[in-house]
Amino acid sequence: MSSFYKTVDSRASINGSKLKNNLPYVSSGIPSLDHVIGGGLPTSAIFAVEEDVLGNYSRVLSKYFLSEGIVCKHDLFIASADDDPHEIVKELPQPCTVPPEDDVSMPTQDVNKMKIAWRYEGLNQVESSFGSNTNFGHHFDLSRHLDPETINNSFRNDMYFKLLSNLKGLLSKEEYKISNKDKSNVLRINIQSLGSPIWTSQECEEEDDYHFGQDLLKFVYCLRVLLRGTTAVAFLTIPTHLFDSEALTKRLLYSIDNAVRIESFAGSSKETNPVYKDYQGLFHLTKLTSVHSITPFVPPSLDLAFKLRRKKFNIEKLHLPPELEETSEREQDDITATPKVACK
Repeated sequence: MSSFYKTVDSRASINGSKLKNNLPYVSSGIPSLDHVIGGGLPTSAIFAVEEDVLGNYSRVLSKYFLSEGIVCKHDLFIASADDDPHEIVKELPQPCTVPPEDDVSMPTQDVNKMKIAWRYEGLNQVESSFGSNTNFGHHFDLSRHLDPETINNSFRNDMYFKLLSNLKGLLSKEEYKISNKDKSNVLRINIQSLGSPIWTSQECEEEDDYHFGQDLLKFVYCLRVLLRGTTAVAFLTIPTHLFDSEALTKRLLYSIDNAVRIESFAGSSKETNPVYKDYQGLFHLTKLTSVHSITPFVPPSLDLAFKLRRKKFNIEKLHLPPELEETSEREQDDITATPKVACK
């Protein structure tokens, strides 16, 4: 028992982490995302984001993940074939003491004046936003960027095999071993748009889809093996909408611990639908793994949507507005339900 408590103390002493199921967890930088996936990102695991069509919102999630690492003084490893990692870190959001609020909310006085039906007075208040009162992680302002002096420029950018060899050498350091009791730190690995066409065009222009899929699966599987027993966490963004094979996506998610998918309304019919006027897209939980636990985490709701304001990205329960206007179907139902009276 004594050795067990020593292990707990050493793991819990890592800056910016908390212990859950005897495994260090770190924050994604978004309190609402930490809430819906079970309290944060477990170390020694892979978290994947299936990108939206344009890739705008997945980049926002990556910025939060990297900014949280800088505030917690974690080591960063950034790889991207699409963008220069030096330019990525220049646009990381700045931490703030209070959560930024851009939404225009109803005044408290007006809320108190609203009359609630007696049958609903005893129900608990519905909380649309998640993680607003949590003390784990930090809040960031997307409208302000970190100072260059705050950013640690220790990162690399490479392709599949060279990237994997670099990660292998980096993860072999003692400071990232989960069994290290003296001095350990968290390594945040961010790989953006993994598997995009740019990752293959520089290696072999005539490479077919089969070998492309095999190389991608092999890379993710090897990365998962390297992460085991370390305090590193990998945050991947994958453009699965560009894959021709649905089987490749399923096999890829099978090799990943936790995954979410972003469905943006940009360019779709839902963008002009008044039902979704308060949201920018839907947020899907595609895979939640039980790490050091018998049963997986059960999220509070599976109907999730996200809002992106000028300063903040937030995940909420999807609430559809009530139908207040009379529609043609409602009028037709009323006409049908009207009893016919025979007149003499």
